[in-house]
Amino acid sequence: MPRYLSAFAFITLLPTFLLALAAVKGGLWPLLPLFLLGGLNHLIDGLFENRPDSPSERNLATILPAILAFCHFALLGLAVWSLALKPDPLTAKIPLFLAFGLYFATVSNANGHELIHRRSRLAFTLGKWIFISHLFGHHTSAHRLVHHPYVATRYDPNTARYNESFYTFFARAWRGSFLMGLSAENTRRGFPPHSREVDFSNPYFTYILGGVIFLGLATAFGGWKGFLVYLGLAFMAQSGLLLTDYVQHYGLTRSEGQDGRFDPIAPHHSWNAPHWFTRNLTLNAPLHSDHHAKPARPYTELQNHPAEVAPQLPYSPGIMSIIALNPIHWRRIMNPKVAEWAMRHRKLG
Repeated sequence: MPRYLSAFAFITLLPTFLLALAAVKGGLWPLLPLFLLGGLNHLIDGLFENRPDSPSERNLATILPAILAFCHFALLGLAVWSLALKPDPLTAKIPLFLAFGLYFATVSNANGHELIHRRSRLAFTLGKWIFISHLFGHHTSAHRLVHHPYVATRYDPNTARYNESFYTFFARAWRGSFLMGLSAENTRRGFPPHSREVDFSNPYFTYILGGVIFLGLATAFGGWKGFLVYLGLAFMAQSGLLLTDYVQHYGLTRSEGQDGRFDPIAPHHSWNAPHWFTRNLTLNAPLHSDHHAKPARPYTELQNHPAEVAPQLPYSPGIMSIIALNPIHWRRIMNPKVAEWAMRHRKLG
């Protein structure tokens, strides 16, 4: 395996190792993964923003997501044990909780996203169960059947509208993706879109039952503390996923013709981020325009479109996610950029 790819895998797996170490040892150790995921990554992104992409390597594209998936489920159990049962002081558990939450919100979500786009049944199943473990299983259907075909249109609940705050978007996207994903699955099975008929072949049955099972296992293992810890971590994971959608598509629209047809999906319908370290941590997820153009393309083959072709975020995805939590500051930064891009491409709806 080329040396650069070894570095890629090392960086991707580093927070997994640090989290496991922090959960077992306690003390000041939780500060390491928290600092890596919530501070150091942004600093390194600023230093290596224009580092070139990694070369393609099929072995890495197959093995690394599978390793991360199995580590994800092990870390879930470790999180409930260390946060609900292990007799560590609160000063150690708070940073550990935040570190676990950031990991599930970034690394696990990015890996689940990669896997649900794979043609392999095993890979797809692993990705689906990652989202089910976040009590967000419906994302598996809504992302593929709704978000991808309708991105940057009024029919996609996961495209943030111009001037819409993240908090308004969160409520609209959560409910909208659940309902529209369900309608899409009903249609695929020959039922009316809004059918309430019980169909055990519908994956929504698995999404809901699986989430109940994960929450029940956390409660059985960790009691009421395990229940609250699991709910809190699931909320952080869901918030991280929706923050990513908010940041990556804010204000970008596809023009609609008089016949009701939208322009084909193009690179300028997603915000991109060339920041090297975050791309390593999240399987090149910030190279979002190329992903929407070629959804089945492995993360190792995603390309970064230049600023003339696709709009670029002014800061790394993590920094932009933090800014998005302050709607006034977000609009001050992003609204002029959306308007500037719309003037250039006449795409602002």
